[in-house]
Amino acid sequence: MNKANFLDILNQRWQEFLSSIEGLSPEQMMLPGVSGTWSVKDIIGHVTSWEQETLSTLPDILAGQPAPVYSQLYGSIDALNAYMVLVKNRQSLQEVLDNLHKVHAKLLNFLEEADPAQFTYESPFLIRLSMDTSEHYPEHTLAICAWRARTGL
Repeated sequence: MNKANFLDILNQRWQEFLSSIEGLSPEQMMLPGVSGTWSVKDIIGHVTSWEQETLSTLPDILAGQPAPVYSQLYGSIDALNAYMVLVKNRQSLQEVLDNLHKVHAKLLNFLEEADPAQFTYESPFLIRLSMDTSEHYPEHTLAICAWRARTGL
């Protein structure tokens, strides 16, 4: 793996995620049941929250600190995810959509400046980054696509 390859994969999976929500009305984005009780809006907020978490965690990893163990900090990943969605529920759909694009642009800027040496297999930087982005997007892309197929949207 190298930086260019990783960025290509990241961008491809990001575009697939965006395509999964393309054409949905605001009302459709608010419907629960896409993934458990989550709506498309909830999923968008969740994805954005993990990109924000990545942006706050990667500098620490670059400084030699270990990646956070979220189950120790929050009790479980599910508890953290529920909290993140609760926070995003206080935002309007438009705010959530705006943040999706703002945070992703910040992430891309950060990655453009990152040392290419960090994009090697097994580097703590790449492991954390992949988990929160390129390996994370497909899970939600598939959930949204399956929901759209079930509901005819």
